[in-house]
Amino acid sequence: MAASHPEPDRSSGFAALCLGQFLGHQTGLTFSALIPIVSEEWRLSASQAGLILGAFQLGNLIAYVVVGFLLDRMRTKPIMAWAAALVAMGDLLFALGARDFWSGIGLRLLVGVCLGGLYLPALKHIAETIPTARRATATGVFIGVLVAGYAGSLFYVGALATRIGWRLTMAGVGAAELLGALVLAFGVSATQPTRGGEGRTRYLADVFTNRPALCVIGAYTAHNWELFGMWGWTTPFMVALLQARGTGPAAALTWGGMLAAGIVGVGGLGGILGGRLADRFGRARAARALLGMSFFCSAIFGWLFHAPLALILAVSLVYGIVVVADSPAYSASLMELVPPRSLGGAFSLQMRRSPRRSSARQWILRGTSGATR
Repeated sequence: MAASHPEPDRSSGFAALCLGQFLGHQTGLTFSALIPIVSEEWRLSASQAGLILGAFQLGNLIAYVVVGFLLDRMRTKPIMAWAAALVAMGDLLFALGARDFWSGIGLRLLVGVCLGGLYLPALKHIAETIPTARRATATGVFIGVLVAGYAGSLFYVGALATRIGWRLTMAGVGAAELLGALVLAFGVSATQPTRGGEGRTRYLADVFTNRPALCVIGAYTAHNWELFGMWGWTTPFMVALLQARGTGPAAALTWGGMLAAGIVGVGGLGGILGGRLADRFGRARAARALLGMSFFCSAIFGWLFHAPLALILAVSLVYGIVVVADSPAYSASLMELVPPRSLGGAFSLQMRRSPRRSSARQWILRGTSGATR
């Protein structure tokens, strides 16, 4: 009887992976935070600002198609490091050269394409370096770090831009992302590229005839419909809520945005919690329980508009946690259901079936711009 060998643990660079990705993703919501400033400077309509947001997300989707399949043929570390460096260069170009709608949309499209090279390689790297028993927890920590990065930019970008100017602020964001590229290049453990096997035929067999994997991808798609929908209407909901309680339009916009950022940011804790539960109680069981809690919050939240503010905030914080918490279970499940040779392509398919995030961001824009009238 052959002796079994323990699964290798090459997770020493996981902290560097999270830090580098946190720094590299700082650009995620920067334009959302800058909309009130650049819209006035560039004389943008609400539709034009929404198109710039949408171009950034379109760039992400384009990159996911290419990067996902590259991951099945190349090492993850160089892809991440170069992507972070290119994101930094794109934000520096935006700080120097964005002057109007057309230059803004072109440069944000470029940054979106570059940013698409960060997320999927990180998931593949976790699959290659973290033992199965801790994989969902690691994925949850990673997702939590990214959510914190997205929410954090809502807090500091707008505040800095009003004091030192948006161009210098974006240059600082680019410098942070360049630091992230260095962290990824020198702090993350190296892995060997996965052999692609028999090409397209092998991929079709590994993914498209893999019913459990397709079920996970479908569940992830449904999860994202709720997640990005919730993130999209939280800001206008909070703005309208404060206005209904007598807060002026400008103050409601400011404080409503900060409350929404807090609700989004607390989702980072949800990612960590969900990953831990998925490792402890099983992927499917954890996902079902968290989805049930999220469904309950979704069903009652809109009816709380006239409830005491303390109750609304309490439910919103719980909702912000559980709406993210089931995500690690899906990614960890896919890592275990699809062979490593086709995992990058499976992640690419999973991301392409997700709803377009730009739609949610346009709802934010429409809701907040309407609140100022």
